[in-house]
Amino acid sequence: MPLAASGRKPELKRLICCKAALIATSLFAPAYAHAEEVAFIAILNVPAGNAQAFDALARDMVEASATDDGLLIYEFARVGETVYGYERYVDAAAHARHEALIEPFIPQLVELAQFKKIVTLSQLTDDHQELFQSIGAEIGQPIAAAAQGPSK
Repeated sequence: MPLAASGRKPELKRLICCKAALIATSLFAPAYAHAEEVAFIAILNVPAGNAQAFDALARDMVEASATDDGLLIYEFARVGETVYGYERYVDAAAHARHEALIEPFIPQLVELAQFKKIVTLSQLTDDHQELFQSIGAEIGQPIAAAAQGPSK
């Protein structure tokens, strides 16, 4: 069913904003690439009726992302209708490459799930903060960290 026909015009607007932000972020990735890791937890609401389709989509996104050496962790966990996505990259350039790899999945992701929060475990660029806010996520800020080195 088309998004507009299902009464999901806000989701269509979020999809357009998200897509525009992804494109803008990928264009400016070299300007903010640095050697610091990027890590965050995405908290999404996935209604029970969308769970099976979302889980299949998550598997496809993880598989598509696995080809990038800059990816340290990209995984999902479900607790009822809440899904937690944990993402960790060697740097902002690796995260930008990840965004390009999952871009084809974004329309279905926005249709199946609603972003609730992004819990940052590293500093985010202004572009990424705008991206996450454009898809309806609240953004937390890191307050403390300890590193043991890359997990790969």
